[in-house]
Amino acid sequence: MPVVEREIKPADSVSSILLKILKKHGIRNIFCLPAAQLGMVMDGVSRDPYFNYITTRHEEAAGHMAHAVGKLTNNMGVCFGTVGPGATNMLPGVAAAWADNIPLLVLTPNNPSRSIDPGRDLLQSADHLALYKPITKWSATIRYADRAAELIERAIYIARSGRPGPVHLDIPVDIGASPCVHDLASIPSIKTPRPVPNVEDMAAVVEMLSRAARPVLIAGGGVARSDGIEAFRELVRITGFPATTTMNGRGIVPDSAATYIGCGGILGGRGTLKALQEADVILAVGCKFSSWIPVNKTPVYPMVRGQKIIQVDIDNETLGKTVSVAIGLEADAREFLKLLNVSLGQSAFSIDPNWLREVMATHKDYRREINDIADQITTENTNILNEAAAVRTISTLIPEDAIVVVDGGQVMEWGHSFLRPTHPKNYLFAPGMGHLGFGLPFANAAKSLNPDRTVVLITGDGAMCCTGQELETAARCGLNIITIVLNDSAWGMYRPFGEGLFNNKKFGQTLSNVKFADLGRSYGCLGEEVTLDSLPDAFRRAQKANRPVVLDLQVDFTPHPMDFFWLEVVFENIEFSPVLP
Repeated sequence: MPVVEREIKPADSVSSILLKILKKHGIRNIFCLPAAQLGMVMDGVSRDPYFNYITTRHEEAAGHMAHAVGKLTNNMGVCFGTVGPGATNMLPGVAAAWADNIPLLVLTPNNPSRSIDPGRDLLQSADHLALYKPITKWSATIRYADRAAELIERAIYIARSGRPGPVHLDIPVDIGASPCVHDLASIPSIKTPRPVPNVEDMAAVVEMLSRAARPVLIAGGGVARSDGIEAFRELVRITGFPATTTMNGRGIVPDSAATYIGCGGILGGRGTLKALQEADVILAVGCKFSSWIPVNKTPVYPMVRGQKIIQVDIDNETLGKTVSVAIGLEADAREFLKLLNVSLGQSAFSIDPNWLREVMATHKDYRREINDIADQITTENTNILNEAAAVRTISTLIPEDAIVVVDGGQVMEWGHSFLRPTHPKNYLFAPGMGHLGFGLPFANAAKSLNPDRTVVLITGDGAMCCTGQELETAARCGLNIITIVLNDSAWGMYRPFGEGLFNNKKFGQTLSNVKFADLGRSYGCLGEEVTLDSLPDAFRRAQKANRPVVLDLQVDFTPHPMDFFWLEVVFENIEFSPVLP
């Protein structure tokens, strides 16, 4: 069919008002796969240099890239795909952002509105609202063009307010193309002040902390999102209390802090476990006590008798949701910490010095144990490099200001053990879901936002095969990320499960050996197979490359000291036994 040349005129439509509102709020990062039903939106963002517009190879990656934007900036990204399968393919990326409390806007195009309700079983049709309702803060269909501006503004407000999270708008194709007569200036932005605790509540917190003999401080992701990092570091300095962070808060407390006891809850190590289990008072700021934090995780880590928890969160529905709290405060993390630091300035503390020494000694012993494992270089039963030695070496090569992405799976454990981020935005992980494959889209998004910084992805062969097609996105868009694949030809995370619990080597964890250097080259990247000895030179070459680089490093599965600790929490100490034929 011949292409008909015609004059292009700006459309005063719902699609155009959508783009104007995105610009009004400084939202410029849009990731998608082509969607005919949102063709007008794609046309607009691809013509306007204001937008950072990237098409991915799979809709899941678009969701993950929008998620990463929310982690790295104080703004939000946008993702969309086609009706039906495109909407379903984005679900893992959006669910991960939901679990991490990251704002983003999901757009799903839909068939003409007259065909949606009642449904007519059109090709690719799906109930988008039902799909997204459980994993978003708000899910709605724009059914009338004259309400579009109002609903778009409302979606952005809901995503950013309180505890942040994804929101979803479904746009029928006829509505997207319909005239929209709203004057943008007549749709005001909805803003709410940061909640601040009252004087009486602050006094109660100060008194409880001052009397604590075994206090522990926890910084959650809410501290980072509220720009409260420096205030939390000041709190650690003022009090001298043992301090840890959640997985989303990694980097809030630097390793150089005198009373740092490891990050990430269970993966923080035995010092973190000891402190949390023996504390008489825990102050948790911007923390929802997820599975990673071993507090009130029955039956393995039941609530400690007499332990008092002070939970501060911007979302009052989170207070006391997973742990019993002595004091629950609905407050912005930064505002609370600023007030607390002033209030504690003249306070005397009652911390038990012997207990503090024991906690710090336990943490140091755990760090030595981790390094002893890496010192073995190769695993006991083979002559292949162990993962601990690989990640420790990688950690020495990465510049301090680099952005490091650690994928899900076994690499997460060793990455968490050896990497030392100095700021939460230097370390990207998706702990809420923790699934495989988000790493490469995260790295692509990080590089698109920070073209002058080194971006390193540490991933495994299992995770790389989940979203490895996004190497083409990196090459096409000139995103010269450095991907290091720890290749053990297995679902490494399941080895302690299949072989340890069931003594079954046929459990399904063994995979074929994929040549990831060749795969990278096929997508237009530089690819190189490396060893521990050749890795430093290969990494330096990768930093100077003008293309994405894939370094394939053969390793052997290396058990992590905390493997069975977190398995006990996840499976609640269930007794597994082999099932015999």
